[in-house]
Amino acid sequence: MIKNNSFLKIEKTISLPIAVETQAIAITWNEELYILINSAANKETFVFKLNTSLSFEKIARLPLLSTSATICKQQLIVIGANREGKPLVIAINNSGEIQKENILEITPTIWPVMACSNETIIAWQENATEIERGYFNVETNKIEKLPSISVSNPPAIIFPLKEEIVATLSEKNKTHLINLTSGEITNLDISQPMAIGKTINSIFYGWLEKDTVSLKFLKNSKEVNFHLKNASLGKLNAISGKEATLWIQKQETEIGNDYQWNSAIIQENTAIFEIEGFIYAVGSWNDKIILIQNSRLILLKKSINN
Repeated sequence: MIKNNSFLKIEKTISLPIAVETQAIAITWNEELYILINSAANKETFVFKLNTSLSFEKIARLPLLSTSATICKQQLIVIGANREGKPLVIAINNSGEIQKENILEITPTIWPVMACSNETIIAWQENATEIERGYFNVETNKIEKLPSISVSNPPAIIFPLKEEIVATLSEKNKTHLINLTSGEITNLDISQPMAIGKTINSIFYGWLEKDTVSLKFLKNSKEVNFHLKNASLGKLNAISGKEATLWIQKQETEIGNDYQWNSAIIQENTAIFEIEGFIYAVGSWNDKIILIQNSRLILLKKSINN
């Protein structure tokens, strides 16, 4: 048995200013935590900032249902559907003031995501056979198209990683990992669906198989495996941050045939943290992991075993 030298514990639980209906996003900006919560009834997104006293401050109310967000050139870029269902990009400053509001002239089936380094890259799908990508200019609302990526069956999955976007394409007993920013292709001998994330320096990926959760870094032969009962029945996500983090959420049958949502948070050399109840989003904030449930935000912090 491997003895883990650290564990995650709940540091604080904070009531959300409004309940989560369908979607929430947690994103770090200038060391501060921003939470985006959709209001499906009004087709809008509320943007809140968690201040130093750990209370929420509402900074914006945006006319779209958000699907993703990123930080680019001292702006929070939010992508989503406007009230007519068209893809909309809104850029706000850290006070919540709208700097730009642009409708994208595309018809996505897989909604666009963005990442930002020297240039802002955008990727999306309009049909099942191609990933579209290009450089987006938020000032002119123009997309400089790059060559599209052909997709076969099963479909690709697109992962925004802050400064770059990657996609996975499955083929028989291997997975092709394509960096949509650089065009680099890496072949991985894995047939299971994967989740991709990034630490400060490295891309990592995880996959599920029976009662095992596996974690590996892209340019490192080391593989770390964790035992988790019925792991393969869950949905796997990777959380980018200072440390490689995996999140598995699954629905299990309890006594009396009632269903219970359960989640597990996994980091290397750390005991698995498990929690009951449906979670809408998980994120990282400095040295903490953020869990967003219907009416509360949970801060997890790593502690060292004595």
